[in-house]
This record gives sequence, C-alpha cells and structure tokens, in this order.
Amino acid sequence: MPQHARQRPPGPHRIHYSPQAWREVGRMPSEAFVDLQATLERLGEASVRGAIPTEPGTFRHVLARHGLVLDYAWDERSRTLTLLAVARGP
Repeated sequence: MPQHARQRPPGPHRIHYSPQAWREVGRMPSEAFVDLQATLERLGEASVRGAIPTEPGTFRHVLARHGLVLDYAWDERSRTLTLLAVARGP
C-alpha cells in the first residue's frame, strides 16, 4: 500500500528566531516586541507572507511603526517561519 506524504493543514505555525535576530529582539522595547510577535503570527498566513521576496525562500517585511525591517524564511512542509534578521529601517 503506497504511503502518501502527510501535509499539515493550514493553521498554526511555529516561529523560530536565528541567533542574530534574537540578539536584536533582546534590545527592543516591550511594545515593539509585542508588535513583532503579532506580525510574525500574521506572516504565517499565506495571504500576508512573501510581499517582498529577497532571494529564493526568504522574504522581507517592514514594521514601519517601529522602523524595523524583518528578513525571514518560510518552510511550508514544516509550517515554520524563521526570523533571520531584524534591522533598523531608514
């Protein structure tokens, strides 16, 4: 009997922080961190994700309210969003 690859249904996803991103997250005020978390949750939704592709598999999102630029990767198979970097925007 053939085995079919099981894919997770749309819905909750996991969020990972790279060490570089985590370092920057530790420096931000709590209000910015709360907004960052909410943004990462929204970026897990296909309708929001990938507005600005930077290179294959990675994306960029601007959190204008706090002047932050987020670089992240999305793995559909594991439904995992990895925050790669956080930088201050112009």
